[in-house]
Amino acid sequence: MTIQASAPTALASETATFQPESDLWVALRNPPSDYSHHEALLLCEIDSGDWVAWVPGYGEITLSRSQFYQSEEV
Repeated sequence: MTIQASAPTALASETATFQPESDLWVALRNPPSDYSHHEALLLCEIDSGDWVAWVPGYGEITLSRSQFYQSEEV
């Protein structure tokens, strides 16, 4: 019996439709510390898929595309 998880497919479709851009708030999959916020402001893309971002309660951080997703808050 083989069990397949649906998470990789969901992540792949989410990545395909969401295009990160500067000055956009995104949700973090894992906040950098227990005291930081769960969202980050994307500042600029430094490499294909890597972003410099600012996290309230933490500061500047470099994030790979897999570390964040589109925030549901508007």
